[in-house]
Amino acid sequence: MKIGLSPLQGQASFAETLQECERAEAAGFDSIWLGEHHNNPVLYPAPLIGLAAVASRTRSIGLGTGVLLLPLYHPVMVAEEGAMVDVISGGRLILGVGAGYAPEEFAAFGCSLKERGSRLEESAALLHRLWTEEDVTHRGRYYQLDNTTVAPRPVQRPRPPIWFGAWAEPAIRRAARLGDAWFVGPSANLNEIEPCARLYEKACRESGKGAGQVALFRYVFVASNTQEAIDIAGDPFIQAFERMYFRWPHPVVKRPAGHLTIARLAEDRIIFGDPATCVDEIIRFRNELSANHLVCRFSVPGIPREACQTSLDLFTREVLPALRQ
Repeated sequence: MKIGLSPLQGQASFAETLQECERAEAAGFDSIWLGEHHNNPVLYPAPLIGLAAVASRTRSIGLGTGVLLLPLYHPVMVAEEGAMVDVISGGRLILGVGAGYAPEEFAAFGCSLKERGSRLEESAALLHRLWTEEDVTHRGRYYQLDNTTVAPRPVQRPRPPIWFGAWAEPAIRRAARLGDAWFVGPSANLNEIEPCARLYEKACRESGKGAGQVALFRYVFVASNTQEAIDIAGDPFIQAFERMYFRWPHPVVKRPAGHLTIARLAEDRIIFGDPATCVDEIIRFRNELSANHLVCRFSVPGIPREACQTSLDLFTREVLPALRQ
């Protein structure tokens, strides 16, 4: 299983983000992932631009969008900017895409939240063509193209991989049909993920892809012992999930009923505790979901920056080597 890092974003200078990416490559991480949110201080708003900068400061680590909100963009722009990142990086782009869920983000772009699934479908199909064909002509519900050719072409052949964030059944089937991996978001616990994983595996078999590829995105906090993790990160995690994930209806994720404690929130959801516990949890997730890639995010608003860095350092020194073994 490959291990990726979602670095510090939106809570520091971009120079600090770049430094964290350089350290991640030196430490042996396999990939770097930049997310996307708007009207939100937690993440940067333009992941492909950020990855172009990261590409210039790294040499071999994979570069992913985790995830780009594809319905908010014209597919030609995404195809061109994605191709440029692939060229600048020497063929390291993984394009993670999702439909989005926050009403205020769609309102900021003047886009209909109700159209996000159909826009994603049309755009993703066009990305396949724009990255592999010349003189693409298309007449669709949202986009019309006449003899459009993306230049320069991506380095990767036939194209950079496309990973789909998805939860509802039509979205999971879309991920199996049009994507190279299903990218499992960080808000769901294992019980909520498992039925989706079975559906994805079935849809991949029906489309002739075998079992499909599964990538898992998880929040991680490593401390010397579990009580220390609770003391430092417990309340910030609860507040972050209440603010970022439990505010809106979700097709799968349900807020645990009643008073929310870090133990109830973290169970089967967050990689949390001392290094040995974190290793065991990651292996359990990998085995339960047949995951091929784990993307870890260590920074959460409210956790002191120094504590996030200590957590990442402990992961690098004690968890990552154990996983490699």
